[in-house]
Amino acid sequence: MTTPWPAEARYLQLDDVVVDLRLRRLVLAGRSAELPQRVFDLMLLFLSEPHRLHTRAALFERLWGGTVVEDTNLSQSVWLLRKALGEGRKAWVRTVAKSGYVFEPPAAVLWFERLPSPSPPVEAEARATTDATSSPAPRGAPGPTAAGSMRRTRPQRRKSGAWLVAAALALAALATAWAWRAKQAGASRSVALVVMHDGTGASSWPATLLQQWLRWKLDSLPEVNLLGDGEVARAGGAPVDVVFLSSVRAGGDADRLELHARLIRAGHEERLDGVAAAADMPALVDTLSHRIVARLLPRRAGPWPRLELGADAAQRYEGFARALDRRDWMTTARLGPDVLRRAPRFALAHLQLADALRQLGQTETAMEHERIAAELLQAAPADALASLAARRQTTGADTDRAASFYAGLIERYPDKTGYRLELARLLIQAGQDERALAQLRDAPGRGDGLGASIAKRLLRAQAYGNLGDPARMRAASMQAQRLAADAGAGWDSEQASAWLLRGRAERFQRPERRQNDEFERAAALYRRMGDATGELYADYLARMAGGADAGADAALDVLLARASVGGHRRLEVMILLAAADHRSKLGDADGYRSRLDQAAAVAAASGDPVLIGQTQMRRMNVEILQARFDRAAAIAQRLQRLDLRGITRLFVDQNSAALAMIQGDSRRALALMDATERLLPPRGAGQRESEASAQIACVRADLLSTLGRLREARATLQRCRQGERWALRFYAPALGSHLEWLAGDLPQAKALLAQAQAATSTMAPDGWLNAIEVARLSTRVGEFERSQRLYAQVLAPVRANGYAFLTALTLTGMAENAAARGDRAGAREFAVQARRALADDAWAVASRLDLLAVFDAQQRGDRAAADALAARLHRRARALGDVVVELQLHQLLGPESRDAGCGPAEREALIARTAMRGARLDWLLHADDGRRSARRR
Repeated sequence: MTTPWPAEARYLQLDDVVVDLRLRRLVLAGRSAELPQRVFDLMLLFLSEPHRLHTRAALFERLWGGTVVEDTNLSQSVWLLRKALGEGRKAWVRTVAKSGYVFEPPAAVLWFERLPSPSPPVEAEARATTDATSSPAPRGAPGPTAAGSMRRTRPQRRKSGAWLVAAALALAALATAWAWRAKQAGASRSVALVVMHDGTGASSWPATLLQQWLRWKLDSLPEVNLLGDGEVARAGGAPVDVVFLSSVRAGGDADRLELHARLIRAGHEERLDGVAAAADMPALVDTLSHRIVARLLPRRAGPWPRLELGADAAQRYEGFARALDRRDWMTTARLGPDVLRRAPRFALAHLQLADALRQLGQTETAMEHERIAAELLQAAPADALASLAARRQTTGADTDRAASFYAGLIERYPDKTGYRLELARLLIQAGQDERALAQLRDAPGRGDGLGASIAKRLLRAQAYGNLGDPARMRAASMQAQRLAADAGAGWDSEQASAWLLRGRAERFQRPERRQNDEFERAAALYRRMGDATGELYADYLARMAGGADAGADAALDVLLARASVGGHRRLEVMILLAAADHRSKLGDADGYRSRLDQAAAVAAASGDPVLIGQTQMRRMNVEILQARFDRAAAIAQRLQRLDLRGITRLFVDQNSAALAMIQGDSRRALALMDATERLLPPRGAGQRESEASAQIACVRADLLSTLGRLREARATLQRCRQGERWALRFYAPALGSHLEWLAGDLPQAKALLAQAQAATSTMAPDGWLNAIEVARLSTRVGEFERSQRLYAQVLAPVRANGYAFLTALTLTGMAENAAARGDRAGAREFAVQARRALADDAWAVASRLDLLAVFDAQQRGDRAAADALAARLHRRARALGDVVVELQLHQLLGPESRDAGCGPAEREALIARTAMRGARLDWLLHADDGRRSARRR
């Protein structure tokens, strides 16, 4: 390919920068900087084609020629070039977000055979380094560059690899260009470990092993904050110690390897090298790791555990480590046992495998590997052992003890971002999301690195999602996604995680939304990275977002098989629960329970309390629907012992509150909801209610109305109305209709009831519950035809699915309608069937049937039976605090009745205190009057 400068050109000059084409170096400010091969090729490409967009794909093709390399190699090369150019010139290379780069020099490029007026330092250096075949005397005038293609000329390969030698020489120039102004304090030291790959991958395993071993050592120390590769390129003038690691074959000897480390500290470069046979390379890695730690942190020179593995295990470990860095937990878990079979005393692999297994939901196995690692790492410094002990406590679900461990470390080393992030991760894993958010607050005056900033936002998004706050979940995930996108290459995993969380927020708030762009974007990023775990999870979420269709079961079975083979217990449970929910929405209760049983078995085998909680929470709901309240209460007690938090705790407590309401204990139900709300993060000024808070508010409003606290219920309903989830879009107007009926405003109650019916779910069993509630309210406002039609529609499916409680509610409503239209025989028959459907006591049903029984006895003229039953019902309602039942019963009690000290004056006082003038049986007592009046008109 031709270049804008002729073949005889020896030098290029751009502003005050001289490019030595023969020796492949930059000369500026009297000093030279030799560049790695790819970096120098990149510089030449930019010089030959300025002011045009170079896409990342095109640059990879032109610089690496189809060789498979890490995506971060290009970003690192651009960064190295910018650093070599220096502060005043690095802006010549402009990043175009999500596209590539544009080279924008301040002037035209000039070319020379010999520098016309060389400065003495440059000329002296040239004479010292030029061989006998140096270029001839000057010829021709300088000429400007033009856009065009360029042929890369490669220098003669030196014994250890030209790219590696060039990189070594370039680091001295980088150290000068960074110009660190301050030495790091002992309590806050940032270190980056960067592996430089030569593109072949055949000899990179020693550098990877050294990086991972060093990473564990340094990250376990409280005074060190580790930075990722991508963060170094964006570090600017911040003081960072950088360790470049590389390994290559030693000349032509296939069995000997060179291992190189370059330390850049406070503007100074230090080189640590070693050569060994492949069999001896792990020992050399261990030795070099000791020397590097001693250079970076002299007081931490020792003692440290030994690196115990052979070359065969070390080579296999490279794939394991790369999968771990991609967060591909399934691949990590698959490769880990093979490494450990060859090196059972390789403590780091035990520790890293435990991380992967914990993410996959294999908690007990993870704990065993952490135990082995702790035994093998006893020679580590006390601070490192304390951090490891804290991890083990949290994995074992003793989060309070783990928090106390970390609290001590964080108090002593407040600048150690990793402690806060790790504690937050483990707290989220244990379901203690509100405590995690406390650790993720931005501390005033302390800036985080890019990686920590992105990690914080991702963790916040996850915690907010678990706490039922999709609005803040969405905001945090979008912040993380933008930061990762602006950072360029090397942040695909963070971007994918952000898209997943953003999609989950949308799904949580608007489950009827069928688009799944966020999940598909995440899946594409994971696929590009080769992350099988992430891709599988994104595919699962995309399938769920697509809705239930004819192929849903088959598709879920495929995902389930992949999760099972990959050992992803957490995802396996999630897929089984999704399959169960799919069967439930189709009205297949048997299929739902079958899948739920499978999920419960996998969750129990995992030992993960969060997974167990999610499955048992659904079991509890099934027991309630089937009217087996004693069994539901037993499950609730077991779940309380798990100390669940977040959205799982919310649903468990909501089920427990529903069970208490069914049994008439509204006071206990209200206490449960109040305790749950205290676990949620406080709402900031000007912020809407979170979805979880709005849902709790809906339940509280319902309970408050039962207890006669109508004014509080109405105020709480305003918070309920701020929720946007589909369930709340029904619940809020339905509850509003109920409150307006209690207040005596029938027109408003009817208007809100129409809104609720329009928002009724089409998914079973929620749709059946919604229909039953609309039917109940329709009866109260006198719309009997709609009520009866809805009851008739749901009776057959709830019976067929074995949902005894819903069956009893439906039959009770039908009994009420029959009584209201004067069909006393029909009312009695429906009431008998309703009581027969319930094996356990259910005040929510029994109180309504008892009211009908009192009315029926009065209609039969059996005053004694009516008064006795009314007295028992009144005493029970008083004891439970059910003011609504008490007020309705007052219409059936004679004016002379003073049961439980409740005469006419007390009744009037109760109405005045509660403002519940509409809590009456007018729909029952005056229904015939209304129909007769309508016929007369």
